[in-house]
Amino acid sequence: MLTRSLLIAALGQRAPNWLMKRNFSNTQIFRQAIKNHQPNDLERRFLVWSGKYKTAADVPTFVSQEVMERCRNKMRIMLANVMIGLTVIGCGIMIYSGKQAAKRGESVTKQNLEWHKQFNETASTGTGAAETK
Repeated sequence: MLTRSLLIAALGQRAPNWLMKRNFSNTQIFRQAIKNHQPNDLERRFLVWSGKYKTAADVPTFVSQEVMERCRNKMRIMLANVMIGLTVIGCGIMIYSGKQAAKRGESVTKQNLEWHKQFNETASTGTGAAETK
């Protein structure tokens, strides 16, 4: 009869071969382990907007982490592109309004001098009123 140590050694040598021969992709448990993310409403919209599914009703109850991560990456890139576009449009508007202000003769230097003039006037009237009391 085999001793306990020989039995463990024999099983230890066969176990890696047994694991390599087994096809995990066909097992129901492994498929459920892969598709283990349940998307919420916003993620369902992301899946539709990224082109993975046609409508929100077509999105299954569980999707894989890999699909969700790719979808999030696509949405992140799309949002970054939109933000870049809005920044460029905002810069164009600021350039246009600056040129219009320059045509009217307005400048930051003039505004600064006017502000200091008003500040000095209010400061001098404030100290003058304090001295009279």
